[in-house]
Amino acid sequence: MQRARRRLVAACALLPMASLAAELPRIRMFELYRDDKSYSETAKKLAGKPIIMQGFMAPHLKVESDFFVLSNSPVETCPFCASEDDWIDTIVFVRMKKRQEAIRPGKLIQVEGKLEIGPQTDAATGFVSRVRLVDATFQVL
Repeated sequence: MQRARRRLVAACALLPMASLAAELPRIRMFELYRDDKSYSETAKKLAGKPIIMQGFMAPHLKVESDFFVLSNSPVETCPFCASEDDWIDTIVFVRMKKRQEAIRPGKLIQVEGKLEIGPQTDAATGFVSRVRLVDATFQVL
């Protein structure tokens, strides 16, 4: 009985540390690139890992989609219809784990997903991106 109680107390003492270890790194869009538009060391270090980003959902091109554009501000033009050279460094392509209902542009959201970097053309949409969050979910803040 005494031994079981000690184990329980020890396990409870470790709970706060477990929650700290589970907290995902937060990154801001300006932290993804260097001044010359190459990837930052932070982006390279976090590539392939789950992260959290905040921003605004750009208007959807179609209602039933499992992706959206996360931006620092509302996007007026299609950023994925251009070449990699014309890439806007204040947006991130987000591919959701499963469809979530789109929200009105202008609402701040938090997105959690795995960071991918490097030029890529999306097979389903033909969109070109340099930075992506995949298997993502979001919530309105």
